[in-house]
Order: sequence, then C-alpha cells, then structure tokens
Amino acid sequence: MRTFLFPTLLLCSFTHLHGQVLVDSIPYPGISQGFWGIEVNADTIFLGADFSGDIYFSDHAGTIIGQRSTGFTFNHGLIRKPSSVLIAQDYTTNGAHLYEVALDGTLLNTWSFPDVIGGHSSGIGGIYADGDAIWYTMYYPDFDTYPFAYAYKWIPGEPTPIDTVPMLGGQPMGIALKGDTLIYAMDNNDGDPERIYLYDLNTDQDIGAVDLPDMTSDGDQSPRGLFWDGEFLYLIATRSGGSAFAFQTIFKYAFDVDMAVFTAPAQEPFLISPSPAADHVVLNAFGNMGAFTVFDPTGRTIHQGMLSGTAVRIPVSEWAAGTYTVQLNKSDGNVQVRRFHVAH
Repeated sequence: MRTFLFPTLLLCSFTHLHGQVLVDSIPYPGISQGFWGIEVNADTIFLGADFSGDIYFSDHAGTIIGQRSTGFTFNHGLIRKPSSVLIAQDYTTNGAHLYEVALDGTLLNTWSFPDVIGGHSSGIGGIYADGDAIWYTMYYPDFDTYPFAYAYKWIPGEPTPIDTVPMLGGQPMGIALKGDTLIYAMDNNDGDPERIYLYDLNTDQDIGAVDLPDMTSDGDQSPRGLFWDGEFLYLIATRSGGSAFAFQTIFKYAFDVDMAVFTAPAQEPFLISPSPAADHVVLNAFGNMGAFTVFDPTGRTIHQGMLSGTAVRIPVSEWAAGTYTVQLNKSDGNVQVRRFHVAH
C-alpha cells in the first residue's frame, strides 16, 4: 500500500521497555465481529465491532452482557462521551469520516478527517480522546522509508491537524495517551514488527517498544485498539493461536511509564527553537549537512532549504498557527524529523 517515498533512515535497535508486565488476557471465543474500538471503565469493557458496527458490552471476565447498534458497519476506533459515541470509518479512498452517534442510535454529527502528509486521511488505525481533540493514527497513506506513517491530533470540524507525530512503522493501529506519552500499536501488514511503541510528546523522542505476546511464534497477532484506563493498558488483538481469527483477545498490561527505565535509539542533535514561535524559528543540526523540508499542518510543503554546517533562521510570522513538521535528509542518508509549533 505504500506509495510515497522518503529517504532512508538508519535506525538503531530498540531495547525492550522495563516496567511493563502482561497481567491478564481476556478471550472472546465465538465472536466473529473483529473488535477494533475499545474503552474501559471499572466495571465494563466497551468494544466497537468492525463488521457489524455494533458496540458490545463485556465484564472484565470477558462475558458479553449486551450490545447496541450504531447504524454503521465499521468501527476503526471508539470514544465514549456522556450521551454519545464517536466512531471512525474504515478505509475510504477519498478520506475517512468521524461520526457522532447518540446512545439511541441517532446520528448527531459527521466530520471528514483532514488531508494530511501524503494526501487524504484514508486508512484510520485508531482514535483516542484528548480533551476536545482526538489523536488518530493512519495506516494509509504510509511510506516506504521513515517516517513510515504519522499520528495526528485534530479537533473535529477544524480544517487541519494541530499536532503531527512520526511513526516507526507503516501500519499503526490503536493509539492511547498517558500524560505526555503517546502509545501506539503496530501491525505487521508491511512486515513491521508487531509492537507497542511509546513516544514522548515533550521531547519529540521515541522512548522504546514492547513486543506483543506471540513474537516467539509467528509474530502475527493483528493488534487493533488501545486504551489507557489510568492504571492499565488494554490492547485488542484479532487473533490468538495458529490460525487467523481464532478468537478475539484483550491483553492487559501493567504499564508504568513513569517509573520504567526506557532505552531509545541514539539520535544526533537536531534542534528547532523557539517553540512555540511567533516571529521565526532557528534550525540547528550542529555541523551536520543536508536538505530540509518543512510541512505545514495539512502536509503541504511550505519551505525547503539546506543546512550546510550553520544554523538556519526561518521567518514564520506569516504562517498560520499550528504544528509544523521538519524533515532533515542528511548527506549520510540518515533522516531526522522534528516538530515545532507556531502561535500568534
């Protein structure tokens, strides 16, 4: 499915995260709905079925206790609100939609996911609430080299995202948020290792990764939705065992991202300041040379140039407020990506 090319990135290997423990697995044998969206509270697990579109209700032992129709036949992500739910459409060539459905099944709102880097937001991997905004991953468009895909923060109804995060794989699925740590799951449709990755939104650094439980067998667990309930991380996998769709399983992790010790790939310095910026930003790769490209929040190329050993100053006073992505293609073939914010 990859169509858009970026220069090659040389990545160091990830070291596993210390501090994550798989504490439970909750199977759903006999369910052929392809659960994807998920939310969890103290009593109930809410599951969005991607075949029927229905929302299933389960206790924490895995017993289905009810279901409710949404009027749709997909659910690539589920967000519960006090009197409604948000559900994400599956793959749509001209751009997927986000729907708000009342608890009685009445359609309340419809929004188009915005165009982003590479074109339409076509393949939505997962969604997660962040105040009035949502985070979402995209498995299409994806790319042949790093960044293989992106996650976006977006306020439904706004024309552009307000934040952009590069992904370490082309098939990101579920996404969750714990404080300033973004958590996402990677499927292996493009040969990517199936892992849970963590990204620090404060430092713009990849923190590390956790292999999924079946990596010692065939490494094809087909992860879907993620949810952080304040204590545990929940992951839906659409298979378990030797055959595809054997049954649905939820994996429950004790995931202490505050206390754990993480190891991430070493990265050479590449700094952008100030952020947020109102008048200008300064790019500094500390002597490294290469071409850089600045993408605006819609994914449009807005500025290009060269770093030739000295810092570069870019005026931004005429740029719209939002999050901008800078891709540095270094002369040694390495690629680095950083973000900065413009605020007026």
